[in-house]
Amino acid sequence: MNRIESRRRRSHHGFTLIELLVVIAIIAILIALLLPAVQQAREAARRTQCRNNLKQLGLALHNYIDVNSVFPMGLSDTVWGNAEITGDGWAWGAAILPYLDQAGLFNQFNFNTNPYNCITCGAAPTGNQALIATPLAAFNCPSDVRPSVAANNPGNAATGKGTNATALSSYMGSAGPFDGTPCAQNGTVPVAEARNIGLFRVNSALSFRDITDGSSNVFAVGEVRYIPNGVDATNAAYGSDRQFIYGHVTTGGGPKCDNNGVNNNGMHNHVRWTRHKLNGPLTNAGTLERAFHSNHVGGAHFLMGDGSVRFVSENIDHTSTNFVVGPPSNVNGPYGTYQRLAGINDGQIVSDF
Repeated sequence: MNRIESRRRRSHHGFTLIELLVVIAIIAILIALLLPAVQQAREAARRTQCRNNLKQLGLALHNYIDVNSVFPMGLSDTVWGNAEITGDGWAWGAAILPYLDQAGLFNQFNFNTNPYNCITCGAAPTGNQALIATPLAAFNCPSDVRPSVAANNPGNAATGKGTNATALSSYMGSAGPFDGTPCAQNGTVPVAEARNIGLFRVNSALSFRDITDGSSNVFAVGEVRYIPNGVDATNAAYGSDRQFIYGHVTTGGGPKCDNNGVNNNGMHNHVRWTRHKLNGPLTNAGTLERAFHSNHVGGAHFLMGDGSVRFVSENIDHTSTNFVVGPPSNVNGPYGTYQRLAGINDGQIVSDF
């Protein structure tokens, strides 16, 4: 080897520490610049899937109507109180299963008893109690980060049921512009309370003829997100974690449609109202379990009565009008656009939103 070749070989060297640090810094900057774009692309994909889920639910509801001539009831609860009653406690989500390619699951349920009924109650759930733990992709918005099931009503001493897991949903039916008591007592029978003028009600199945405001101007189903129970600065409980697909019972063994508290099972497990702001603050205790909300920035998706899906801005005109009990009633307004969209026959004109 001559001197020239030896000198050439010695002149080839690796990166210095400074050069390596510069390269790492450049890579870090590029990642920082690209990461928001990647996250936005992922959220756009999640929003598209969420929208498609609602379209699928819309098709299922319309197919249900083609067969039955009416929308499904929001909740079946035929006897006042929370005693176990045959066939009570089922929600609209269970009714549309055959139209979501879930006829096999639908046929396994025993609708002659309640959703938590089990053949042999023990450590391993059976019967309806096992089936209500079945998660369904059509009810799952990818942006709604949550467990697939929630355990509730441990013990259930009145009926001998054990702890059960209940499949959760990212979508709730629309019950009207006002929250508050979802049902009223008429003798021994629960009936839809006067303030509930939305599409989904207790013990009441409505048809397109009932939607006098026009099906394209009325909410059918809207988004909700899983919000674990917590306690705010005033020591009041808040949360929205009991958003069930199929139905519910209380610890007494049956449904109780007038429950509307954050730690209760009731009508609000399956439907929501628009009195409270869309995507409202977590610090406003006692309202999240009755409101619509999503993890999407700026608003939430809603399925309209005609089967179309709209993304509604959280800044939509909204007055938070409460229901006036007794005359003069404000059931037909005036109130803001967001509340008008939840009423199917309030007679108020809805402009573009």
